[in-house]
Amino acid sequence: MSSLYAQETIYLANGNRLPGKLTGAEGERVRVTAVRNGKSSTFSSRRENLLVAVAADGRFLIISDLDQDPVKAQQEIDAFNKDEASRRTYDLLLKASPASVIQAQIQYESDEVINYKAPTGGAASINKRELAAIFYRDGRHKLLMPPAAVVTAVNSARGELKRLFTPPVTKSVTVANVTKPTPAKPVKGGVKTAAKAPVIKSSEPIVKTEVSKPKPEPSVSKRQAVATTTDVKPTLTEAQYQQYRSDALNRVDQFVACLNIITNRELDDTQRDKAIDQALGWFMPDATVEVSSTKRPGVRKLKIGDYLRKLKLLPYASTAIEWTEVQYVSELTQATDGNYYGLIKGQQTFTGYSENGQDVMYSDVTEKSIKVKLESYTKSDESEVTGKEVKWRVLLGNIGLIDK
Repeated sequence: MSSLYAQETIYLANGNRLPGKLTGAEGERVRVTAVRNGKSSTFSSRRENLLVAVAADGRFLIISDLDQDPVKAQQEIDAFNKDEASRRTYDLLLKASPASVIQAQIQYESDEVINYKAPTGGAASINKRELAAIFYRDGRHKLLMPPAAVVTAVNSARGELKRLFTPPVTKSVTVANVTKPTPAKPVKGGVKTAAKAPVIKSSEPIVKTEVSKPKPEPSVSKRQAVATTTDVKPTLTEAQYQQYRSDALNRVDQFVACLNIITNRELDDTQRDKAIDQALGWFMPDATVEVSSTKRPGVRKLKIGDYLRKLKLLPYASTAIEWTEVQYVSELTQATDGNYYGLIKGQQTFTGYSENGQDVMYSDVTEKSIKVKLESYTKSDESEVTGKEVKWRVLLGNIGLIDK
């Protein structure tokens, strides 16, 4: 794909791009100000029709990440339009699979390869087929994969990208007012009481663990429902709950983006197989998918791996898979095993095109549900005195059909 110079750009779900910027949010829609035929015009679009906005300095805003509350979404859009990226002296190479970011100074670029200098000063090279996008140090950016695939990579590497795009904070040094300690009062015998040392509050977050208080012995019929004090399950704080709730919705979006990579016959088998492996890593081992077809009555249930491999073999020249109206049917709730489970639904539109890319050979719209799971695990860090910290991973489960 050609370079996109320092301008604000909106990438659409259908793969097109539009010079313009996000200017507002109103319910399920967002406002876009675009330049058409040299004139500026403003229009609104449903959120699911837009993928990502890229600012003139290379920063990005994924539309599905906007808050559902229009007021908060407007604040996020205003902040995006107001912020500025740091002045980088390096380029960012976004790898597709596994998603990661390479900090580089590009020395040479051709249609197939990029030669660059690493931060350590050594020379390196990478094939462009491994990259999803390039963010140049001068503000330009280039997409090397379809926008949906780029969004998948951005989602997976968002933490590292945000850090590299965020301007460094310059800390100003101020002289604080120092209160002189009050001298200790003398006591009998001439011995002075030592002043207590000030308590230094750590800036590190404190992880609170809920500890069950002793309760009266339950009746025999209720004993199985009571956990022992040695069986305390880790729980999410309210802030963590909201973050992981959003992460689960994003994981569904990432999965749909992978489906479009798997069915894209313009990509080579290596890229499509990597997308299959990446998607499988997001699912529980025994996950299944219910499928139906207007050409074949009844509902079939396939293992997730078989389903993805069948998608790769579809006979259509190109396909488009979209999930809209994605929302929770059942909120995340902690189960007796300590994990959180929820149910998300969405409307899937599948379209298969002929060789000319315009004639529709097959199309259907189905309501689907997908189970999500937050699974806790501990990560040992030998450099920490505390030892282990509880983490949570987002997993997808069975995908079912919803009867209308």
